[in-house]
Amino acid sequence: MMANYAVGDIQGCFEEFKEGLELIKFKSSKDFLWITGDLINRGPDSLKVLEYVFKIKDSVHIVLGNHDLHYLNCFFNNKKQSDDDTFQSQMFHKRSLKMAKFLIQQPFVFSKKILTKEKVIKVAMVHAGIPKDMTLKNAETLSKICELELIKNTKNSLKKIFQDKKDFNSIDSFIGLINFFTRVRVVNKNGLPDFSFKGRKKNIPSNLAPWFRKENKIMEDLDFLVFGHWAALQGKTDISNIIALDTGCCWGKELTFLRLEDQKKFVIKSKQG
Repeated sequence: MMANYAVGDIQGCFEEFKEGLELIKFKSSKDFLWITGDLINRGPDSLKVLEYVFKIKDSVHIVLGNHDLHYLNCFFNNKKQSDDDTFQSQMFHKRSLKMAKFLIQQPFVFSKKILTKEKVIKVAMVHAGIPKDMTLKNAETLSKICELELIKNTKNSLKKIFQDKKDFNSIDSFIGLINFFTRVRVVNKNGLPDFSFKGRKKNIPSNLAPWFRKENKIMEDLDFLVFGHWAALQGKTDISNIIALDTGCCWGKELTFLRLEDQKKFVIKSKQG
């Protein structure tokens, strides 16, 4: 029986990733792996993760995360890496251009119908979040527009994402949308992102709220939404069909896999000290 497994932010933690694939008995000939973005950076083996994912790319669904974009910006624009970046080895690898081009073609929002034992369900994935009034069709169309813009004007688009601060918090611009899809945690009462908060849910200031709500319009079109990015949630959203999968593997916590057919979780303890 084939299955779909979603995995939270791997961030270069190849040993834990491989252990997880063994635990779920993943077979790329029949199963699908959904990766919530941030495949690389922070952990020790970004290159190994990218090489492995590239090898099984026909069995993988990926959405881009903020660390993936940061790597792509460093790669295509020759930007200086920061002190805690850990992707040097893939910058100069003989297949680095091929892998960077593969990454840049990945979407920001992805959805698919999945057949369970009882019925067909619709599942979507994003790295960080979706604006509250956005339908699935809207989100996927805008994701596609952003994706095409990145492919067409790679250097310029990447530069803008990181430097064009004036549209950072808007969701009506290319820059603002990509930042929402890849970096949002909390929003203000108008649904606009506030990127300064990175902590736990219980510490969110009273004028802000998590981006996810039962009333998010996208949930009218979905059975489940999975996302990564916000490790401080420790996998808990308190909404049964919006599922947080970044459980902080690169920070010494865990790597979480989720079988989408029945929402069974498989957890690997981190080897990062």
